[in-house]
Amino acid sequence: MTDRALLIRLGAMGDTLHASSVALLLKKHAPHMEVDFLAAAGLGDLFKMIPSVTEAYCLPFRKIPFRLHPWWLALLRDLNRRSYKLAYLMETNPRFLPLLSAIDADRKMIVGRMDDQEGLRSNQPNPVRYQRPLWDAGLVPRDICHPELVVNPGDAGRAEELLVSLGLDPEAPLIGLHPGNSYQARKMWRKKFRRTDLRCWPEGRWEELVREMHQENDSLQFVLFGGPQDRQANDRIAGRLRNVAPDFRLADAAGRTDLVLAAALVERFSLFVSTDTGPLHMAAALRVPFVGLYGPTRFDETRPFPPEPVGTVLRHSLPCQPCYGTRDQRRCKDNVCMQGIEAGEVAEKARELNPALFRP
Repeated sequence: MTDRALLIRLGAMGDTLHASSVALLLKKHAPHMEVDFLAAAGLGDLFKMIPSVTEAYCLPFRKIPFRLHPWWLALLRDLNRRSYKLAYLMETNPRFLPLLSAIDADRKMIVGRMDDQEGLRSNQPNPVRYQRPLWDAGLVPRDICHPELVVNPGDAGRAEELLVSLGLDPEAPLIGLHPGNSYQARKMWRKKFRRTDLRCWPEGRWEELVREMHQENDSLQFVLFGGPQDRQANDRIAGRLRNVAPDFRLADAAGRTDLVLAAALVERFSLFVSTDTGPLHMAAALRVPFVGLYGPTRFDETRPFPPEPVGTVLRHSLPCQPCYGTRDQRRCKDNVCMQGIEAGEVAEKARELNPALFRP
């Protein structure tokens, strides 16, 4: 009988990709094991690109439903028919414990808080934190796996068709740019009160970055990236650039992709520049060179985690960092940590990562 493990992480795309490294670790050292994954709503297609996961279950809700919800009871019946050897909860909030207790498994594990684990520094990346309990339990050797995505050839063809429809040459160098932020987009009250999310980089800096890169290599093509909620910001940036230089090869793919097509498009980028949001982690998992722009978040824990030297994270260390989710963030009006990042710094990091893109 095949052994099965169930991994549970109900976060956003970046959180889920970090947690998926545990599936890689299990499959690497126990190839016979089947690994299932319980994830948050809307991420089902992500697992089509994670071969180490056998089956994915995704909540149809943003939060866990109440215990007698018909969908929840049906899911539990399905899960409990699978005779799991291991159920591993990668959530630190105690409210998720009833979820783990309802699942039938020979062994159950939870990830500990980083500051509760003796000898573990608080600046360990999340994939390491997720993998560590398996090492400590002796289930696998002390080995580190990095999140990975594998794009289907058919989806790669769809990405090429999209680029052609956007008026771009699929064979010429492509620079992906993600000015928006998923957290900002889903917090509608922020729009109502006209408060931007502090993970965003000023829109004028994106214009400066494109102009500097284009000045060094006028054959570069630029793709503004994101979901439907990012179109307004992308339109403003694109409009300013076209007013300055109408000959820029610039297209907006925001809202034109599903999750799988988005990954296939990112895979074609020679370089991806993004704020701290899901597609940045997607680029890292695809081994696409990236420059991540970080400000208030817990950088050491939440940064992309590819093998070095795929990409880099650019941030300015300030005494108030990290402030994400605290009163200090709510009080911050100047967004100094993101405003302090200059376009020239980003361009320099891009040159270091992919010198071939730029003229000597």
